[in-house]
Amino acid sequence: MIIPNTVVNVYVIKYMGTVIQIDAGIKSDANKVINFYKDSGLNPDYILITAVDYIHVGALRDIYDVYNPKIYVPKREMGSMKNGPTLRGILEVEGKGLQFEGIQHVYSYNKMDIDFLEVIGTPGYTMDNVSIYFRDKNSLFVGDSIIIKRNKIKIDSMFTQNMQMARSSLDKIKEFCPATLFPSHGNPYRCE
Repeated sequence: MIIPNTVVNVYVIKYMGTVIQIDAGIKSDANKVINFYKDSGLNPDYILITAVDYIHVGALRDIYDVYNPKIYVPKREMGSMKNGPTLRGILEVEGKGLQFEGIQHVYSYNKMDIDFLEVIGTPGYTMDNVSIYFRDKNSLFVGDSIIIKRNKIKIDSMFTQNMQMARSSLDKIKEFCPATLFPSHGNPYRCE
């Protein structure tokens, strides 16, 4: 399921009695996510973050305060997630509106206890970007590792931190060849 009208696609998987949310959206998406759970009668057990930046975690604190789910992030991003982002130089001025509140109770993916999901490193968009593979459904939640443009999977060079890493991640995703890709923006993509 996709929670409607969020800035990034916020996905919800209900499987084997467990509710898993992938990404959280920007701060103003928090009420949309919380209302989705109230309307559906669900509560998130886990939230998995594909990239620790404002558009993926801006609403996370509000959702956490209501539901207290277990949150997983890439290990090297735990400091940013716990303390909020460190903005230096021009980002200190330009990035003021892109800050997010830290959450102390987060876990690294190497401790994840969801056995039907696998975390795959797909850096490029951020240095520690990950994708989440849902084995039983042969689906890959790719975050911003790729975009779908003209029915082709591509890299969004405008927002990519490291193009070389992003190209390697794109190749990895293509070789992986799951049945469906779920990107942060746009519709799911059926692989051929």
